[in-house]
Amino acid sequence: MDLNTVEKGGRNAPTLASIAEKVGVSVNTVSRALRAPNTVRPELRRRINSAMEELNYVPNRLAGGLSSTRSDIVAVVVTSLYYSEFASIVDSLQSALLERDMQVMLANTRYDADQEQRLVRSLLSWRPTAVAIIGVDHPPKVVELLKASGIPIIEMWDTGGEVIDTAVGFDHTAVGAAQADHLIAGGYRRLAFVGSVRENDKRAQKRLRGLEDGAALAGLPRIVTHTDQQGGSSELGERLAHELLEYHPEIDAIACNSDVVAFGVLRALKKLGKRVPEDIGVVGFGDNEAASCVSPALTTIRPNRETIGKLTAEAIFARINGVPPSITLVDWKLVVRESAIRKETR
Repeated sequence: MDLNTVEKGGRNAPTLASIAEKVGVSVNTVSRALRAPNTVRPELRRRINSAMEELNYVPNRLAGGLSSTRSDIVAVVVTSLYYSEFASIVDSLQSALLERDMQVMLANTRYDADQEQRLVRSLLSWRPTAVAIIGVDHPPKVVELLKASGIPIIEMWDTGGEVIDTAVGFDHTAVGAAQADHLIAGGYRRLAFVGSVRENDKRAQKRLRGLEDGAALAGLPRIVTHTDQQGGSSELGERLAHELLEYHPEIDAIACNSDVVAFGVLRALKKLGKRVPEDIGVVGFGDNEAASCVSPALTTIRPNRETIGKLTAEAIFARINGVPPSITLVDWKLVVRESAIRKETR
């Protein structure tokens, strides 16, 4: 970074040198506080931050004068921003990172493998301190890029597969099995799976596999699946439910890959004159804020998003400090509401 930057109009702009002079440290120390805050004592970092605030200093991230090869950025890669599916994770992660003067750079792949590769390559060019990415199933080239980066890679939300470095999440196959177990315990015998299942949405596929395994273990007929690769929405759920029951009127329970899809399923069942839960039970995934507000209230799976975000931040700090890679399982909960409890089983 140029130490002698001058603003337009002839006024001297604050520089690394002016910050260093005010705090009474070297330019290199200020540089490290900007690029690698964890390497500077907290008390000194606070003094440097205070001087930057007082002098209205804004660092230029594109300049080449900072000495460290790493930034204070953590690259966070999610697969969707719809319906705030990962918002609580990112919010919790960001809050924990800010306590260590680290920032989030967010990217959304939209479940597109090519886009995931482009985004990961671009994010790594910023020399982030770490990468936190949704899932453990990635295109081979993405895995190569992440492994070659030499920085901590924290895979979030899923632990059911080969992990690159460190993972914080839960077993989605077990979630599907729990959905099946709950429906079967409620007396349902003809189960179906409905929702948005895109080619690269491996977590939804794992939940479907768990549902199928649960039904097979109980000796039930094979799960009927009716899915679409378009993004999940209540409109999609409504359409798929209508189509499902047109061809499979015997179905008496529907597991959905997301709550928003389940909302559409409930709407379709009401229009078709089906009683929920007496005629057909419905279970979702995600515990959307509206899940307890719809009628009947939706039985669903509640992932512990805030804990995943917090533990991901802790895993990043641990890996930066040389702690070995690890896999952390985070609890989830089956939230039982009216949509999947037959009266005779209450």
